[in-house]
Amino acid sequence: MSNNIEKYDKLTEKHLATIHRLTRQMSAMSDEENVLDTLLNQLIDETGAEVGAFIYYDQEQDRFIPRSIITRGIPSNEEINFSQTVFQQILKTRQAILSFDTQSDSNYQNAQSVIINQIHSILAFPLIIKDQVYGILYFDSRKNRQHFNEANRQFLSLFSAIASLAMEQILTRRKYENENIILRNRLEQPSRIPALIGESPVMQKLFSIINKVAKTDVSVLITGENGTGKELVARAIHDLSDRHDKPFIAQYIGNIPATILESELFGYKKGAFTGATADRIGLFEAANGGTLFLDEIGDLPFELQAKLLRILQNKEFKRLGENLIRHADVRIVAATNQDLTQLIKEGKFREDLYYRLNVVRIVVPPLRDRKSDIPLLVNHFLQKDNPDMQISNAALKKLMDYNWPGNVRQLENIIKRTCIMAANSTIEPEDIQLDDLEVEASNNLLPEKLETEATLEEIKNYIIKRRLEQFNGNKTRAAKSLNISLRALQLKAKELGL
Repeated sequence: MSNNIEKYDKLTEKHLATIHRLTRQMSAMSDEENVLDTLLNQLIDETGAEVGAFIYYDQEQDRFIPRSIITRGIPSNEEINFSQTVFQQILKTRQAILSFDTQSDSNYQNAQSVIINQIHSILAFPLIIKDQVYGILYFDSRKNRQHFNEANRQFLSLFSAIASLAMEQILTRRKYENENIILRNRLEQPSRIPALIGESPVMQKLFSIINKVAKTDVSVLITGENGTGKELVARAIHDLSDRHDKPFIAQYIGNIPATILESELFGYKKGAFTGATADRIGLFEAANGGTLFLDEIGDLPFELQAKLLRILQNKEFKRLGENLIRHADVRIVAATNQDLTQLIKEGKFREDLYYRLNVVRIVVPPLRDRKSDIPLLVNHFLQKDNPDMQISNAALKKLMDYNWPGNVRQLENIIKRTCIMAANSTIEPEDIQLDDLEVEASNNLLPEKLETEATLEEIKNYIIKRRLEQFNGNKTRAAKSLNISLRALQLKAKELGL
């Protein structure tokens, strides 16, 4: 114990006060760079040095790397060099060193950097973390040697132990923070979104974006071809957001007259127009606190774009025929398959509205860019509507070889139609009609009641009747268009009395 006391017998009250002050400052810091800058500035003042630096020791490369350099009274364009001799000595002894007069010190008389820079005095001490030299705090003077003395060497020697502990705490904290970030990133890996089927890289990227965007409250512009599932993306954003327990309302913009659309979006006051027999709230009020999805935003009439911009900017709007300013807290998610930048050039879409909507843009990939997801999608559609149906590998290959201009919506419709027309419970390539326009037409001509209430057998019978009508009773052509055998069609026609 007495040896330790004697070791620091030249410490003054000022030294102890400085140690106390710096220790408190370091304990309040959590960033390595801030600690190093604070130490260098404070210790330069304490030692009267012209140069102060933190030199990091790279153990793997066995080299010293200057991380931070502070100078006082030295021209900014002057190159600062350091003595490797000093660094190697500290690395070997792990002790603070003092050279009051390097010009006459035999240890440094041959050191090139000392000679070239005319360094007169050096003070340096190691930062030791987990029994390894982490770096060196280095100070030198080319003019003033007054404070380069044994008292300051003892001061720095004691302080090095305290600074090393502080740095170790910071580095340990940073290690745990980095580990937490890694764990958090793993936990926040884009979770699958039930309504969006896919495991392809482009879909994983889409899931990641949706998960990130959902946690914010910014406006989102969803772009993509028809049939890619833009509304599903919008609903997923809502469901994963803090607004999930509030309304999600979707409004199709295309081909709706401006007056009707304005009354739908903003509501109207009684007497605002013929037929307005009572006050009515609009979709913005109905969606208050939730999300309003505006599909085909590129078709929004120009005269309504300023009103939409106002509610995006100030959350303010007026009902049609009313002067009262109302407020609604609504998140806007818009979608389009048009090039809005081209519409801006043509004067059909406001540029300021575009930037308000396009805070975050999400591009939904077309099906042709994620064909590896087709088996998953087919299985999903079969399980949803026809769980007893299966599909052969050859039929799957036929689907994956197709270009899918109508995207997922087209795939779903074709699977529905194929299940109806398949000869047995396993879908084969010949059961799939990909580009028969007449089949598409017949599918679109189903009566509303038949679409919503009929059994599969009733729909099948209806399509066979329609096909026979289209070919004027020619069973050979009808069977070929339906991709079934003539014998099968004849038996079915006989059963139906056709």
